Order: sequence, then structure tokens, then C-alpha cells
Amino acid sequence: MIEVSGKVKWQSRRGMRELDLMLLPFVDIDLPNCDETTLNAYVDLLEASDLELVRWFNGTQEPDTQSRKEIVEFIKKCHAKRMGHEGV
Repeated sequence: MIEVSGKVKWQSRRGMRELDLMLLPFVDIDLPNCDETTLNAYVDLLEASDLELVRWFNGTQEPDTQSRKEIVEFIKKCHAKRMGHEGV
């Protein structure tokens, strides 16, 4: 289990509902159970613009690196597992 910093949690708040619904539960529920490599990939993902993130998550554009492609797919899988559960 890893420690997710307040800075990472704050940067996950994007201000776009579509992104917040994907990223905030991920950072609170899933990311603490991941390894350091996943955390680093997520921190790198947060460097992308909101528009890039929306396009990557909705599938209209491919992420620009393999690492970003993998973390986007992982976040989408985590989100799909939570669908239909209370609080999501």
C-alpha cells in the first residue's frame, strides 16, 4: 500500500465533472492499493491537459505515450468495477 500525497489528490480535482468522476474515486480508493510504478504513471498523467484527458478517457484520441495509455485503461477498468456501487 502506498501513501498518496495531498498534492496528488489536489491535482486530481480537475473541475470537469467527467474527469472528477473518474479520477477522484481512483485516487481515493484504487491508487493507495497500487505500487510505486502505478503512482508515478498517474502523476505523469496529471501533467496532461483536461482536454487531452477527456479525449483519452472517452476514446476519441489515443494517449501520447504507452505509459499513459496503460494508466488510462487501468483507471477505466477500476471505474467500471465501481459502477453501480454506492457513492459512485
